[in-house]
Formats: sequence, structure tokens, C-alpha cells
Amino acid sequence: MLWRTLGISSFIIVSIVILSLIFSQVLSEPITNQLEQQSKTTKNLLKQMEKQLDVLNNELLELQQKDQDIYRAIYGVEAPKTENNNISDYSDLLKLPFGEAMVRIRSKMDEIKHLNEVQKQSYNTLEELISKQSDLVNSIPAIMPVANKDLKRMASGFGYRLDPFYHTSTFHAGMDFTAEVGTEVYATGDGRVTIVKKARWGYGNHIIINHGHGYTTLYGHLSRFNIRPGETVKRGQLIGFVGNTGRSTGPHLHYEVRKNNNPLNPAFFYRNDLTDEQYQIMLENSQREANRFD
Repeated sequence: MLWRTLGISSFIIVSIVILSLIFSQVLSEPITNQLEQQSKTTKNLLKQMEKQLDVLNNELLELQQKDQDIYRAIYGVEAPKTENNNISDYSDLLKLPFGEAMVRIRSKMDEIKHLNEVQKQSYNTLEELISKQSDLVNSIPAIMPVANKDLKRMASGFGYRLDPFYHTSTFHAGMDFTAEVGTEVYATGDGRVTIVKKARWGYGNHIIINHGHGYTTLYGHLSRFNIRPGETVKRGQLIGFVGNTGRSTGPHLHYEVRKNNNPLNPAFFYRNDLTDEQYQIMLENSQREANRFD
């Protein structure tokens, strides 16, 4: 609609210029009723055009305001600057009949053209931000690493728990899931595999995935691997199998979520595959004191 209106406006201005040339050629002759009627018609057309341009200008300004709200509220950044540094010279138009009206129209057209360019830039920037936001949403760990719909596989939650080897209260940086050896383990978010390591102590056979945006996840005490270092994985992809390797007292999966290497409670990252009721039950279970497996 914007470009159609600009095209019509340009056509009318060209028509006015032609009419002006006609007027200049017949000034020496008496003005006929027909020319007076043409003059009135031209004035009415100019007024209508001004009104249409005002409407378009206001609509673009409203879109601009909405964009600014989106930038600040959703993405936390400022919208692109909208200053119009183009200085136009309309002195030639003033020399023509209806010069003042033509200058007003041309000025509004230039302003609308500028706002249109700003909107293009704004939409391109928003598209980039949306793409990055989508990447973030897909990368954040958001499911449980083992199938656990009945919520019976959680053995020990995040926080201070009784150490099974030293029998003292120590900090447990992840969550333990009880499961038989060979149970499938899944990546909880999109990312790149950074570590696939076999060890006799500690985490035993374990995998670390870098999800970007500061997030990493660890999957410990595995029996077998299904991926290699450097591979790109998707949320829900099979990456390994539960085992009983390393510092472990029984078959289970030790799972950690970290942000900038700081351990976070994995229980807060399971919303994608649980109902609200299941999520509440899982939170309550994860906060209960329970024996650790590692």
C-alpha cells in the first residue's frame, strides 16, 4: 500500500508539473472557466494526497513505536536510530503553481521514504534477534536426560547430600537418576560435544556438551557412548547409555547443568517434557533428602 501510494503521488506531481507548463504558456491569455475548474480539481487532489500521506506517516510512526517496545521488552536492546540526515532542496518547486502545496507533499513523501527504510532496517535487525533467540531457546537444557515419565528414577537431588563413600554431608552438583545399565541417555539441549571421556574414578565414563550462551551439561557414569567429541547434537538425541563406572555405588546417571561453569539445579530445566502437575511433583521429590549414588 505504501509503495502504491508513493507511485500515485509521483504520478500526480508529474501531472502537476505538466499542468504548470500549460499555465505558463497561457498566462498571457484570459483564464477560461475550464482552466479555473482544472485549478480547483488540482487543489482538491493535492489536499487529498496530503491527507493520505499523513495517514501513511502516522501508521509508520505507530509501527516504529511498536518496534521500540519489542526491542526493549523482549530483547533488552535499543531500536535502530531513526534520524533523517538527508536535506532536500525544494526551491524549484516553489517557483511552480501550487508550489507551497507541492513542497509539503514532496517533504512528506521524503519523510515516508525515510521511515520505510528505517522499518526495513528494523525488521532485518529483529529477524537476526529472533534467530538468535530461537537458537538460545533450543540450546537451553529443557528435558530430563532419561525417560522418566513416572518420576520414579530420581535418586538424589541437587544440594548438600550424604556422601556414600565418606558418610559426610557434601555438595552434590547435579541430580542422580536410577536406571538399569544400558538405559538410553539423551542430550537435553542443542549443542556441541566437547568431552567424551573414559575414567576409572570421578564421573567415570562421561560426556560434556557445550550448548553455547554459557550453558554446559554433564552425563556421568555411562556404560557406553553413542557420540564422539566435536559432534553437533540436537535436544532428545541419543548420546549414551547408563552405567556404573567411576565413583559410583550402583547403576545410575549423574546429570549436571552449569551456567558459566556454576552448577545449577537441573530440576529447574525439565519443563519441556512434564505437565505442570508432574513438574511440581518432580520439584518436591528433588528437594527431599536421599542417598547419593556417587
